[in-house]
Amino acid sequence: MRMLAQKLEQQLGQTIVVENRAGAATTVASNYVSRQKPDGYTLYAASVSLPLNKYLQKSVQYDAFKDFTVLSGLADSPFILEVSSTLGIKTMDELVKQIRENPGKYTVGASGVGAMNHIAAETWLKQGNLDALLVQYQGGAPVRQAILGGDIHMTFATLNEALPLKKDGKVEFVAVTTTERLSAYPDVPTVQESMGLDNFEAVFWTALLAPQGMDEARAEKIRAAMREVAKDNELRAKLKNQGVTLNVTDAQTTVERMKGAEKTFGPIIKEFQKAQ
Repeated sequence: MRMLAQKLEQQLGQTIVVENRAGAATTVASNYVSRQKPDGYTLYAASVSLPLNKYLQKSVQYDAFKDFTVLSGLADSPFILEVSSTLGIKTMDELVKQIRENPGKYTVGASGVGAMNHIAAETWLKQGNLDALLVQYQGGAPVRQAILGGDIHMTFATLNEALPLKKDGKVEFVAVTTTERLSAYPDVPTVQESMGLDNFEAVFWTALLAPQGMDEARAEKIRAAMREVAKDNELRAKLKNQGVTLNVTDAQTTVERMKGAEKTFGPIIKEFQKAQ
């Protein structure tokens, strides 16, 4: 995110200070931004969690569609379904066959209730009608340790998390959660094509927002700057090396993506919340 901020800073000719406001799966940051003045001095790199947190957090004090000015999309971080190499499984067909022949035997790790890789796993299991045990951890690092230690069989991981394990031969990549194959791994199929699912996509995306009520001229200036950032091939290459895709969509497309995330994942979150 800091690389993106630096490029936007250059386009706007103004200093941008990146401030992390962690807590409650981005709810703390979202609440804060929703209360700020729409003067152009507070911008927000919101995530896919923005329209979903109302299903997960009691502390949500904002409306994702009423309390923000949507400026553009920012970047996408897809997930890879990685399977421990100890299983000897190399394809989705093999994995699904094993799970269906051994219901309840296999484990899927996630980095916390409501984390995007948890939602991806829940969606995959539900849409695929698969019976596997979800195991929750506090963050991505414990999940990686668990798959290395044989405590779990698989997980949905971002590319930057998954690549070191893949290079060491500890995991196999069986599918990606995007709607199209990744150019860096053209031999790894998507979840939807490998299982015949409709519209399966589970991506950790970010979008550039501001408090609601921003002057349209000011908002358009920032959008124009982001369109210039999107042309930066050096930035695109650097992000790609980290498993991130620069995806500067327009405001309307970004809003539709927010709505799509809520429509797709909202019911799934409600379902697993009831089961807890």
